[in-house]
Amino acid sequence: MDDFRKKTFRGAKIEDIILELEKLSRLCEEKINESQQLERQRFYEGMAVAYTTIALKLKGGFDYIEPAVIDELYSSMEKVRPEQPQMDTCSFCRQPKKEMNELVAGPGVSICGDCLSFGKEVLESQRS
Repeated sequence: MDDFRKKTFRGAKIEDIILELEKLSRLCEEKINESQQLERQRFYEGMAVAYTTIALKLKGGFDYIEPAVIDELYSSMEKVRPEQPQMDTCSFCRQPKKEMNELVAGPGVSICGDCLSFGKEVLESQRS
């Protein structure tokens, strides 16, 4: 296992590359904990897995990864993704749902009837 320390890749010692990948993986772990946005957390999780996988490969931890394993990892992540929360306020005017007659929900956003009407007026005025 120590022979990987002697190998080089384009002039860089493999050991140094592995250390850098492990450092990047730790940085991604920190960013996961710091981020409040689910999309960013998922991005950093994926990057941490990629850096760790490459480091393990360079250390000789495995010969190859079956494509089915990658597909299974992706499927598992999809299953644990939380559902979109129900929006209780208009994303544009911030009026609560209980004060309006209508609230139409979309992926991560909601719009009330008043804002929808206003948007329609703006679009119509731009056509003229």
